[in-house]
Amino acid sequence: MNIIGICFVSIIGVIAAVILKGYKPEIGLFIVIVLSLMFLSWMLEVFRQMQTQFGVITKELEENKSFYEILFKIMGITYICEFASGICKDAGYSAISSQIEIVGKMLVLLSGIPVLIAVIETIKNYNI
Repeated sequence: MNIIGICFVSIIGVIAAVILKGYKPEIGLFIVIVLSLMFLSWMLEVFRQMQTQFGVITKELEENKSFYEILFKIMGITYICEFASGICKDAGYSAISSQIEIVGKMLVLLSGIPVLIAVIETIKNYNI
């Protein structure tokens, strides 16, 4: 689906959620969750396409394959945490939302440590 379609569905969904939230708040939350799941499915498709494209690049640069794996892991962590955080925030649980964001940031930092180690080793092995 293209970006115009995604934005159109989002706007219609939000308008419906706002209108229905006045009558039954749980229906508004349900609409937001359904929209979020739709975004998740769209994002997974984009992620698959990106993975295919990076696969082509990885074949050319076989020695740095682990860096692409780390990149995709970090992208997945950030999207999943943002997704869960947004749903919690919409449901009125901003404290849980903040905790999810903190854990996500910690996992991104942890996932990036191999890249930092590789940079440090490169610097140590560099002869002037």
